[in-house]
Amino acid sequence: FVTWSFINSGYTAAQIGHGAATQATKGTRISWASATPGDLALYSDNSHIGIVAGRDSNGSVLVIHCASGANNVVITTSRGFGYVVRPSFY
Repeated sequence: FVTWSFINSGYTAAQIGHGAATQATKGTRISWASATPGDLALYSDNSHIGIVAGRDSNGSVLVIHCASGANNVVITTSRGFGYVVRPSFY
């Protein structure tokens, strides 16, 4: 989903990479407080990735990602995600 989203936004597959572990290396870790739309949210073990979509009315970071349990693309809070990366190819 992340690869598809960035390719459809004008970036190349080489810029974003494939898979969470590779995509985690395509930028710099930042704090959750600094997270803005387009940053990448990852599980601590790099097994899952999503895109920061913004913040809810409480200021919690929202992440858009594929959720196999929901069999869909969903927007959730960042709960479960371990860290955030600002892509260096912007």
